[in-house]
Amino acid sequence: MEIDQKKIQDMMQNGLHYGHKKNKTHPKAAKFVLPTKNNIEVMNLEITYTNLMKAIEMIQNTINNNGLVLFVSTLPSARDCIKDIAKSFNQPYVVNRWIGGLLTNYKTISERVKHYVEMKNKFNDGEFEKYTKREQVKIEHELEKLEEKFGGLVSMHKKPELVFVIDPRYHKTAVIEANSSHMDVIAILDNDDNPTKITCPIPANDSSVSSISYILGEIKSNVKTKNSI
Repeated sequence: MEIDQKKIQDMMQNGLHYGHKKNKTHPKAAKFVLPTKNNIEVMNLEITYTNLMKAIEMIQNTINNNGLVLFVSTLPSARDCIKDIAKSFNQPYVVNRWIGGLLTNYKTISERVKHYVEMKNKFNDGEFEKYTKREQVKIEHELEKLEEKFGGLVSMHKKPELVFVIDPRYHKTAVIEANSSHMDVIAILDNDDNPTKITCPIPANDSSVSSISYILGEIKSNVKTKNSI
């Protein structure tokens, strides 16, 4: 694959190349960093570019085949970006706490999502107006809690084919469940992460807002949905 040097410059300007200190480097991630005498590792952005193009292709193929991509990041620096890209593709997302069993116990979780949707519809239709004010407040509080847990999963009408995470070490449970469920995983990861369980690792700064926004922006700009074609 020919490397677009303009893209490499853009990546540098957005700080994708900044890694952690050398003593934090995971042995399996050493292949993603450039030789340097500095104490801070520098990511090889040519690998970043190549793998980002692969990730875009994987996401595009999944959407073209009516599959689902589950976007995951509970990191404050990535929540808004993850929610935005998932909604733009009409895909499920997790931006709050990961729900244990979401992928490995999908049937049970899907029933809870269904309960949330039914309860929300009843609330919007005014079916709870016959209850006392105190009871209505209690219902509203319950809906808020359900929204936080399941609001991003309403479009997950089946198991996803692909899981996208930011910082797999932080979201190790999501990666473990995806691996156990034989799902491909795309991950933005830094030099302190183990990439061996990731199908398509995108080596980059996984905590910087500008780095994350750039990568997700490239995906959003290059992946076409049926409505945008």
